[in-house]
Amino acid sequence: MAVGEKAGTVPVRWRVAILLLLSYVVWYVDRTNISITGPVMMKSFGWSAADFGIVQSAFFIGYAITQIPGGWMADRWGGSRVILVGTLWWSAFVFLTPFAATLTMMCVVRSIMGLGEGVNAPTHTSLTARWMPKREAGMAQAIYYIGMPLGIMFTMPTTVWLTERWGWQSSFYVFAFLGIIWCLVWLWYGRDRPEQHPDMTRAELQTIKADQDPPEVMNQPTHWREVFSNAAVWGLAISYFFHNYLWYLYMSWLPGYLIIGRGFTLLKTGFFTTIPYIVACITMPLGGWLSDTLTKKYGPTIGRRLPIVIGLGGCGIFLVLATNTPDAYTAIAYISASMGFLTLNYGGFWSTPINLSPKDSGVISGLMNTSGNIAGIFAPAITGFLVTYYHNNFNVAMYFGAALAVAGIVVLCAVGKVKPIIATETV
Repeated sequence: MAVGEKAGTVPVRWRVAILLLLSYVVWYVDRTNISITGPVMMKSFGWSAADFGIVQSAFFIGYAITQIPGGWMADRWGGSRVILVGTLWWSAFVFLTPFAATLTMMCVVRSIMGLGEGVNAPTHTSLTARWMPKREAGMAQAIYYIGMPLGIMFTMPTTVWLTERWGWQSSFYVFAFLGIIWCLVWLWYGRDRPEQHPDMTRAELQTIKADQDPPEVMNQPTHWREVFSNAAVWGLAISYFFHNYLWYLYMSWLPGYLIIGRGFTLLKTGFFTTIPYIVACITMPLGGWLSDTLTKKYGPTIGRRLPIVIGLGGCGIFLVLATNTPDAYTAIAYISASMGFLTLNYGGFWSTPINLSPKDSGVISGLMNTSGNIAGIFAPAITGFLVTYYHNNFNVAMYFGAALAVAGIVVLCAVGKVKPIIATETV
């Protein structure tokens, strides 16, 4: 389509960014309602904490499988098709979740649902590489990721209300339709590339393209050997494993921790679990701004990594403090601080693939998120087994998470510089 002449109040790229943020909201609503219905489902089905941990982990098996293929498809064929198919796929299996009557069937349904959700994050990165100047990539990614705490904040009290009024199955039936609504909005306003958008101005398009690789580079095929032999790529992926272990520890077990470990009611849990995610809504864009600002001044090696080092360190410290306080409300304050530090990381993690290779950003972020979501397979199950083994005591599970925060810092500091991947092969 022709590029328009008239500038809007809000640049088109940021309107598209808001739509991608809303995609994250739907994404997290549909995947996290099971964490709040978990204690009720455990009682209904006679599951132990270990059983429920396996159910939570099953999702990430499917989720990890489609990360790299999803990123590659978005890089090659355009993100719109991939994100639409993925969203409709996972929405269908959210709806089908209550029909899984056994532990095995529940694991199968959640794993198949994960296949659809797995394409989402790398597709967002691929779209960002085409829609955003590099200097704005960290802030854009951080804005998308606000959708995660927003989705969880919406999910917790809404799921409690639906569960108490119509049973635990009701939230799955209701939330399944959110993805369909989002797809209709994206079909109306979203596009693969800025030059395809009818509201795009020449001035804005020039602003975007001036800070991107030229089309002849962006349209080259993936140079797999260069991507998979790059030390910075693997350092990013491995450190994201440790980051994500902590994120999924909170996401999958925070409600259970408050109910089982601190004696809260379901209603009180629905309220207090929102507090850490309110903090995350503040620290995510702060981390994106900090990452972009430091990158402009010191380059991507320091600019993208320093906020992550600070974030992992602060997360681990406050997790230990939360574990050691006898007061439940002080523990919530410490967990909120821990979550705040952890979520400083997203802008740095998800903009680094664009600094390494914009044309392969979907593939690189897919590899990173594959590693991160292997942690998603382990974190719920390991936590469940530790809690069960130590007779519903969460201390060891939380200390283990804090130790992994330190491991993430060590890995990130040990690898090479963040610099563009230069292809030496022709295919």
